[in-house]
Amino acid sequence: MRILFITQWFDPEPTFKGLAFARELTRLGHEVQVLTGFPNYPGGKIYPGYRIRLLQRERIDGIDVIRVPLYPSHSRSRLGRIANYFSFALAACLIGPLAVRRPDVIHVYHPPATVGLPAVMLRTLFGTRLVYDIHDMWPDTVAATGMMSSGCFVFIGITRKPLMYS
Repeated sequence: MRILFITQWFDPEPTFKGLAFARELTRLGHEVQVLTGFPNYPGGKIYPGYRIRLLQRERIDGIDVIRVPLYPSHSRSRLGRIANYFSFALAACLIGPLAVRRPDVIHVYHPPATVGLPAVMLRTLFGTRLVYDIHDMWPDTVAATGMMSSGCFVFIGITRKPLMYS
């Protein structure tokens, strides 16, 4: 099965579900491609050995990694965080359709919630199944950190179970 894994953060960034997950899918016989941003988490600075460009392709352990530009930021600034999240979502929406091969299924790793935008767009374009994998109650987290008040944008109801759309 061809699996497109969409995540804003991927190795070498510290992630809960990243390269180890993609390796296991590959070991099980699946063809995996990853659509992600340039590594900048958690410091908000692009990692050494990387520079932001329109598109970068890597091959890591038989896994195609496609990196799209984003605004690197992980400060406490609301505008910096919003720019980081939405710049990845926009770049993945614009560049993703041209850069990825048609998958059989799209697996989206949340957080942040904005990764859902390119996922839904690519699902619509390719007509494939979508697994939206939620590991962080992002709106609750944003409110708890003081980045946004509970009345501002924190209105999204999210279930604690992964959702599967067909």
